[in-house]
Amino acid sequence: MNIEFHYYITKYLALMSGFESDEANIIAYASQYVDDNSTRYSIEKPDGTIYENYISQTYDITKPVAKLMRIYLLFHFLPGDPTSYKARRRDGKMHVLMTTPASHHAQGIFFEATKSENLYLLGIASHMLSDSVSHQNFVGTFDEVNAIKGLWQKLTPNIGHADAGYKPDIPNLLWEDPRLISEFAHIDNRERVILAAQKLYSDYVMITSNPNKWSAVKETVIDIIGDPLEEKDISRYKDQKEARIGKIRGILKEFDADEEYDPHSWFHQAVDVDVKLFNDEKFKYDPIKDKMKFKEKYEFSDWFRFQQAVRDYQRTASLKLEPILTQLEIKEW
Repeated sequence: MNIEFHYYITKYLALMSGFESDEANIIAYASQYVDDNSTRYSIEKPDGTIYENYISQTYDITKPVAKLMRIYLLFHFLPGDPTSYKARRRDGKMHVLMTTPASHHAQGIFFEATKSENLYLLGIASHMLSDSVSHQNFVGTFDEVNAIKGLWQKLTPNIGHADAGYKPDIPNLLWEDPRLISEFAHIDNRERVILAAQKLYSDYVMITSNPNKWSAVKETVIDIIGDPLEEKDISRYKDQKEARIGKIRGILKEFDADEEYDPHSWFHQAVDVDVKLFNDEKFKYDPIKDKMKFKEKYEFSDWFRFQQAVRDYQRTASLKLEPILTQLEIKEW
């Protein structure tokens, strides 16, 4: 999934399930920020010690980093059920780390995350659950089962859906996955978005104990996604993305929750940045030249709470998956 689902649709689902506007915003922002939390910072605390955050994504998902394999497995390609009938491949191969939609592992980690009533943790788990649908049939490690034949694919590493590029994350795309048997090779991402929305909404309703209005919610999500996009017309995606976000924000405005996503807002609320070379967000942070200090009461900031939730989530997910991971010999972890 991308920002259209992780932030905007997730916020809509949270609101419709009974969360208040400020709560829904935290859930949705945390869900999307999992993808934007790709920079490691060293930040000075008031007592002079240094705080270092965990990252939950690498800078470019089409250029994965082998030494950070835990990020892909835990946050974006959670291992599911390798025997799932929709994961059947032409070569007959199965993989114990295969991502499958809303698997029992994914649901177990999701509900473990809800026990603390931590909205930041809930947003992170929401990202994982929705990605388990869009990233199905890929594994979050370097493996040939991810390989899709072709010139471009030969230039990219076989980690996650790098070979498929951004195709799995475009909400209305129709595309082919030649690894799967013919019955399942034609992928309609609209169906996957609906499934992810249904799973997420149903789980949210279980938390809020609100009446389930999935039929009405489903119709709205279908309307948001719009008409299918053929793979040959993929260049139209950016314009369609902007139109969809505009449509969703119009719906969210009815809840007074139509804020545009700003990937820097949480960070700047918590941290003072002394940029030596350029005071401009276009220029990448330089850990040698630039200095960062936490603002007062940073412990109560959204950014810091999110970072603590990332640590909590990683710990919880690792424990849940320990029976699987301890049986494997993953060199980079």
